[in-house]
Amino acid sequence: MENATFIDCTFYKCRFNDRVLQAANIVNCSFTGKLVDNTFEGIGNQKLIANFENCNLDGVRFVSCDLTQCIPPKSKNHVYVEQVSARVKNALTKIDDDPNLSEDDRKVLVRSLRRLGPMEQYIFNTTHMKKLYGDVFVERFFSSLDCNIA
Repeated sequence: MENATFIDCTFYKCRFNDRVLQAANIVNCSFTGKLVDNTFEGIGNQKLIANFENCNLDGVRFVSCDLTQCIPPKSKNHVYVEQVSARVKNALTKIDDDPNLSEDDRKVLVRSLRRLGPMEQYIFNTTHMKKLYGDVFVERFFSSLDCNIA
């Protein structure tokens, strides 16, 4: 599946788990169902043209992808964020100056943010993040990115 090309495809009730899908091989496709621990990978900020409107993204990662042509999931626990690289740069500066962060929290937050550094857009699943890291971390994470997830 990783080497296949999908053009104008609709995946109904999909349950893809732990796959790496090349952005260049996904063109104008729609996903409904659940994607778990998948990675959409591009080369040099490659456009990913996909509709995730009726999809749940659990642990889905986007690497070197331009998400401006994506339709993010419509569920309230998914958050589409733009200007990610600039937000990450500002967040890393703020974290250095935050006396309320423990050293362990600072390390996890910095590691999470640095992975996003090259991205301009990203789709986050806040419910999945809370399961992994807890409510306090997720609140701090989005606050550092100047994003309101209320």
